Amino acid sequence: MTVPASPPPTPASGAHLAPDSTTAPGAEIAERPSPLPAGVPRNRAADRAANRAFRPRRVVPAVITAALMTLLGILVAVETISALLGRPVRWIPYDRLLGWASSTTWNSPQVMLGGSVLTALGLLLVLLALVPGQPRLIPARTGDPDLIIGMQRRGFTRSLAHAARQVQGIDRARVRLHGRTAQVTADSSLRDTTGLAEAVRQAVTDRITALAPVDDHPVRVNLRGK
Repeated sequence: MTVPASPPPTPASGAHLAPDSTTAPGAEIAERPSPLPAGVPRNRAADRAANRAFRPRRVVPAVITAALMTLLGILVAVETISALLGRPVRWIPYDRLLGWASSTTWNSPQVMLGGSVLTALGLLLVLLALVPGQPRLIPARTGDPDLIIGMQRRGFTRSLAHAARQVQGIDRARVRLHGRTAQVTADSSLRDTTGLAEAVRQAVTDRITALAPVDDHPVRVNLRGK
């Protein structure tokens, strides 16, 4: 007894079979990161607190300046106390300095050079105090001024590079931070890389959104193909 072959299934009313289509390079992204959860609101007070917490302390210039000021204070104190006791130690050659100051004019090259050096050092200290340096960690947005979270720069860039490598057609990817800009260098073995750079940029941007850093990080992509 022969069993007749069952007919092919008939599509339901209104249903259409999707035609075969070829995906363009970079159009499909594996493990697309989820966007920033709605439960992490933007809070200016919390963002300022996070930036202040991870701001570099300028330890080396502060230690050098404090050491020099301490030595100067000790020298002045010893000279003053010894002079009041009638036994000046004379670590500072007052007579020689007084003679040099009496015979030197304000427009002397030595005075001008010394004044320029001191002015440059003072301006350097002011710039070190005012201009923010590279933070130790990248602050993450929490929405709470009392909750401060930071990400290591190396871990942050590795996560962005991993997101770039998930793009179809990308073989290798590396991310470096230049200031706040995330510079992505990606390699692909595809001949047709149309739209691939934009797909990488979108994938990295989505990962940045998911990590929710306090500061914005624009993405630049350098795609190297065959």
